[in-house]
Amino acid sequence: MSADKSSNTAIELNITPTMSSNTEATTATIPSSVPDSTADYLRDLLMTKVTSVQFLVSTALFVIFEIVIATTDVSDLYHVLSVYFWLLCAFAPVATKHAHPFTPLQPTTFFKGDISSSSKTTSSFLVLSSSTMISWIFAKSVQNASVLGAKFGIAGGFGYASWYISFASVACVVYKLRMKGYNSLPQAVLDRYGSLSMIFFVVALIYRLNNEVWSNAMVVSSFFSSEAHSNDWWWSAIISTVIPLVYVFMGGLKSSLYSDVLQAGTFVGGLVIVLGVIAVKHNENENLKTFLEENHTSASFFKYNPAGTSQDKNPLTLEGGMDLLVTGAIQGLMSYPFFDPVLTDRTFLAHPRTMARSITFGGLIAGSFIVLFSIIGVYGSMLGKCVEAGTCPESDLNGAHLSGVTGGVPAEVAKTVSNGIFNLLFIVMSTSSISTLDSTFASTAKLCGPDFAGFLLNGIPTPLYKATTQHMKIGRISMVVMAVVGILPLLSNVTELSATTVSGTVVMGLAGPICLMAVIPDAWLWKRGTRRPLAFLAPFLSCAAVGICYQLRYSTKTADGDLKYADMNIDFSPLTMGDGSYGRLLGVNVFGAFLSLFLWWAFAFNEWCFFSDFDEVEGDKQYLAVSGEDQIDDLDTAEAGEKGKGREWAER
Repeated sequence: MSADKSSNTAIELNITPTMSSNTEATTATIPSSVPDSTADYLRDLLMTKVTSVQFLVSTALFVIFEIVIATTDVSDLYHVLSVYFWLLCAFAPVATKHAHPFTPLQPTTFFKGDISSSSKTTSSFLVLSSSTMISWIFAKSVQNASVLGAKFGIAGGFGYASWYISFASVACVVYKLRMKGYNSLPQAVLDRYGSLSMIFFVVALIYRLNNEVWSNAMVVSSFFSSEAHSNDWWWSAIISTVIPLVYVFMGGLKSSLYSDVLQAGTFVGGLVIVLGVIAVKHNENENLKTFLEENHTSASFFKYNPAGTSQDKNPLTLEGGMDLLVTGAIQGLMSYPFFDPVLTDRTFLAHPRTMARSITFGGLIAGSFIVLFSIIGVYGSMLGKCVEAGTCPESDLNGAHLSGVTGGVPAEVAKTVSNGIFNLLFIVMSTSSISTLDSTFASTAKLCGPDFAGFLLNGIPTPLYKATTQHMKIGRISMVVMAVVGILPLLSNVTELSATTVSGTVVMGLAGPICLMAVIPDAWLWKRGTRRPLAFLAPFLSCAAVGICYQLRYSTKTADGDLKYADMNIDFSPLTMGDGSYGRLLGVNVFGAFLSLFLWWAFAFNEWCFFSDFDEVEGDKQYLAVSGEDQIDDLDTAEAGEKGKGREWAER
């Protein structure tokens, strides 16, 4: 465009709508003062950002933090958190009430991140897949994979990676739900099972989000101090929680997606370097290789058996770690993914087919990284056992605690390699933690804002394209509350693994109500507009009771590590499957899965289903059923309720 033409021409740009708009995107006119070239536009965009109050305040705080760290006797790792604060808070998008050429962010963008429900672009695929990948490589997951690698060898890594089948499961289930016209899981639960069911479902999701806060913050703390509840331990937990809270408070999901790109690159690069250096260190240690070949089957990361030989404990048996793999697969397929708003929120972004491909691809990559991360624990177990046997000198530990190295604790294993690798692994782990926490806070805002507040005010969850500044305020307040409440469990003795295995056991009851509601055609289900509360409440509450009893009896421990309720008159031993460490957990999950499916069928298709409302509810008339693949191309219009030949009420 020439300079003369630019003075008389306006540029049309797709931006988010005002609050009164009924569509997800509208065309706005940007003044002709916008620079001619893309380079000039980006330069002006950057200048606008670096001269903003946000940038100046963030930079000033960064300088203050660096001065405090440099002049006090604290860990150098605080520098990493300080730099993270500046990079993410100074440049994060800010959601504002009115659109502006350089900050076109509104409540809809705060909750949707500028990804339209009908987007099929390559950029949407890449952003969504990378975001789900990095958001689900939790710091606690990395820690757990490493610990399980030390316990079972590479089989432990595959065992923990089995939970990542959740990606394929949730992609298929939500694809079906979106074809039926639903905009969120709470909306679907409300439509089919009623208000009380939706409230219980929301409470379960809040419980899950709370778990994410403390479990990820605790992993970061392990790098600052091996002594729980010390000053450095607490400060690092608090700071690593506050950093994502600040920038997501400003921009919501938009800020979370923005940071995911940086975090994904940092994570992948750091992991490659860490594993490469560990491989070199392992190959150079002749004493270690000799010890492993004589006592542990093989010196290979993929053939090493921590138990000794395959005759002692075969990795391909339930005793060798396959019980955990089967447990993870059951939870991942049937219940666990629907219990995680961080994942399910993203499944309602982009075109359904694009979403399904990107979520599945992101899950494949994330699961692969989890397996690779277990190699850190495998190496720790190798070296620790070699030192215990006296074959390797204690100097190989490089000051690390032997128990931590043998147990596969990433912070301790990294110390045995070098201080540089310890610092690099901390960057990787803090990246993982912060990326998970920012997604956690963004999901908290959506759940408490449009979903639950919309339900309380209007009787139904508010679709995101109708989100208002009031929803944004509620979401921001809920973020702060979640950050504070989420740290409180650290006052007690908790473990990262229990945040996955136990919480997943508590919500086994979602298998029937969510999966079957999605995959069974509407024509075979009860009429839209009628509700079957007990079809949700019976399996959900029954399985929750089983899971809570299991947690109290076998997972709740005192500060000394002893079972707190060992004398509790509940025994799940008859359900145990196999002789492995997780045989009881596997048995409980198999029982819970069958119980959930049975109770759903029992209450879903019987006219004696108590508390059912057989009259159509007025709020249900806002739920569109988009039937037929050919209608999804017009999904935005269908969502807005304006037109679409696929619009019909499913009063079958």
